[in-house]
Amino acid sequence: MTTPQADEELAYVRASMGSDLDTLLVFNLLRTHSYLGPFLEARLRDEHLTGAQLNALLVLREAQPEGLLMGQLGQRLIVTRSNVTGLVDRLERQGLAQRVETPDRRATAVRLTEAGEALVEHVAPRHAEWLSEITGCLNEAEKKTLIQLLTKLRRELRSRRRKENLP
Repeated sequence: MTTPQADEELAYVRASMGSDLDTLLVFNLLRTHSYLGPFLEARLRDEHLTGAQLNALLVLREAQPEGLLMGQLGQRLIVTRSNVTGLVDRLERQGLAQRVETPDRRATAVRLTEAGEALVEHVAPRHAEWLSEITGCLNEAEKKTLIQLLTKLRRELRSRRRKENLP
């Protein structure tokens, strides 16, 4: 069952782009993302973090104690080299991460500081609770199905991106 607001959104899409199923699917993915981001960002703001910073901290926590090369961090976060640099700069200013020299002087590694580890230990469980709240409208089977479908779509997009030499 759709709500009046959802009907209005779909009516707008149908009027401007047609009722093509593929168009409606992509519209819904983008629209869902536009609602999800601000909700999570508002919760993280209380912790003085952005979503990108939390993701970086979580990735770095998994790479402890060695940390990750800047390029590896960028690949795992799916961001550009300059975005990784800015992100790590902010984490360093907050005392949550530190750059570390590597045997290859052309590369720099990043790892969590003790403060970064402590913050992740504090925020990660709360973040999981927030995500549970957001997705509480879906049952377990729906969540699993959605994960499978989105993973399938993401694989296709990655394959196409490589074939077309897109960033």
